[in-house]
Amino acid sequence: MRRFLISVTIAMSAAVSSLTSLSVFAKPNIIVILDDLGYRPTDVAAFSLPKEVAFSILPQTPLSKSIAQRAENEGRPVMLHMPMQATNHKSMGPLGLSTDMFPGAITHTFRKAIKSVPNAIGVNNHMGSAFTGQEDSMKALMEEIKRQGLFFVDSRTTVLTKAQEVAERVGVPNASRQIFLDHQRNTAFFERQFKRMKDIAKAKGYVVVIGHPHPETIAFLKQQLPSLESEGFNLLSIADYFAKGEQSDQLLATYSTDSGASSLNE
Repeated sequence: MRRFLISVTIAMSAAVSSLTSLSVFAKPNIIVILDDLGYRPTDVAAFSLPKEVAFSILPQTPLSKSIAQRAENEGRPVMLHMPMQATNHKSMGPLGLSTDMFPGAITHTFRKAIKSVPNAIGVNNHMGSAFTGQEDSMKALMEEIKRQGLFFVDSRTTVLTKAQEVAERVGVPNASRQIFLDHQRNTAFFERQFKRMKDIAKAKGYVVVIGHPHPETIAFLKQQLPSLESEGFNLLSIADYFAKGEQSDQLLATYSTDSGASSLNE
């Protein structure tokens, strides 16, 4: 009888755990990435945000290693914010990928970049409106990303991007940015983008949002993110998303991106 009761208790505990997990993922999921980290001492203010917010760090910058190491110690997801050539030829900063590079040079540069951001589990593009539109260049990059066991998030700085198409073909886990939060740095604009974010999440189940470590952005997110749960949303870490194998067409879709904002984020 005792053995039977123990078995029933274990089964009920497992069922409750399963239901809890299902209830979390039944909520619309909001995935937030903060990128452009690494240059400014004020970037450390991002550590005041919830741990689910991913930190995407520029390579070989003054704070790249210290921010990455602290984020890892605090259980925050770390990503490499990989510089790529833009159509406007804006300076990429250290270790940028250009469209005239041979595959070997792309691989070599990427390896140097990833070493400068310890504990990175994924990659998204910094600028890249020219580079992400070049299929051969993206193939060389994605093959190295796959070798290193990383995922890729397309920042979608151009509607002509080939990033996800190539990632799918090569077999790299991937997602796509749908909202840029702060290409205008004022509260009214943040609120409009936040509403769009929630509308997309409700309609599709997921939304990927990219912001930057501006003081105004961090202050807004500190105020708004804690209330998401009470509003029926789940703030989901990009690491948890990929770890659970939850990739779906909802994050691969391009219908809901801020296409008009793309060039403003380069």
